[in-house]
Amino acid sequence: MKDRDFAYASGYMRTLENKMLTPTDYDALLHSYSVEEAVRHLSYRGYGHARLGQELDAQEMLKSETQYIWSEMRGACPKGAPIDLPLLQNDFHNLKTVLKAYFSRVNPMPLMLEPWTMEPESIYLPIIRENHEDLPARIKEPALEAFAILQRDGDGQLAEIVLDTALYALTQEAAAHTEDPLAIEWADLRIAIMNMKVALRGAHMGKSEAFLRQAMLDCRHISADSLAQAAENGVALVLDVIQESGFPSIAEAAGTSFAAFEKCCDNALIALIRPARLKTFGFEPIFGFLLGKEYEIQSVRIILSGIQSRIPSDTIRERLRDTYV
Repeated sequence: MKDRDFAYASGYMRTLENKMLTPTDYDALLHSYSVEEAVRHLSYRGYGHARLGQELDAQEMLKSETQYIWSEMRGACPKGAPIDLPLLQNDFHNLKTVLKAYFSRVNPMPLMLEPWTMEPESIYLPIIRENHEDLPARIKEPALEAFAILQRDGDGQLAEIVLDTALYALTQEAAAHTEDPLAIEWADLRIAIMNMKVALRGAHMGKSEAFLRQAMLDCRHISADSLAQAAENGVALVLDVIQESGFPSIAEAAGTSFAAFEKCCDNALIALIRPARLKTFGFEPIFGFLLGKEYEIQSVRIILSGIQSRIPSDTIRERLRDTYV
């Protein structure tokens, strides 16, 4: 696709981008006395797009906002635009949920994430009916492997590794197919971050180099071989590899806590996509906006959860990721 194919979508995206939450909005939310007050502020800012007179609770509002943004951008973008790339993560979340529910004998449908690229029923029904050949082609192989692991050994950790590596490999392949530099770089950085997480957790758990390497994927940002080898010899060596690979702030955060590490990784991804705002046409600014909106909704969810748990506003603020706008 050519940049001019996205001319209308880019223009419309700017109107949606201009409605994203500002630092003033985040301050207002952080100083809300209750979740209800915060929801009222979000409603005033147009969040949730409820019908006149309709009141939404916090979860309904966030779900409605997500659905609205994706519906609007799908409608605005030319046919065949690869905007669904970030949604592969929701598909694999739904697959994991279905598998866990199958072996726990519970209904997974209320836990499905939206939006998706694969109808949850297309994953759920083949699993519960044990008619696995009807699974969507893109997830069939890792789904069958994970199912066999859970059925044979009950090893949830290994099953999750199989599904995570499949997700990131599929995302990397799909990003390469777009030929969009930002999408390709984003997919590669996400793999680097996944590899770092695997190495850090593996080092804490005393996992072998061979086990860890099979849970990693090759990427340009950091050597999976070096991470796996370091992890077998302790956390300190993993931090050295991360720092020497050009991620000193992530290494420093990882040395503090895993929560600080995850926040720093998210901020690195946001820093990667933020320059897309300066682009006028093409797929890049649309892709950046969709990811930026995802992080915005994530921040709102953190704030609302913190308010509900009566966590001090300064503590909640420390947990928030950087903003896209």
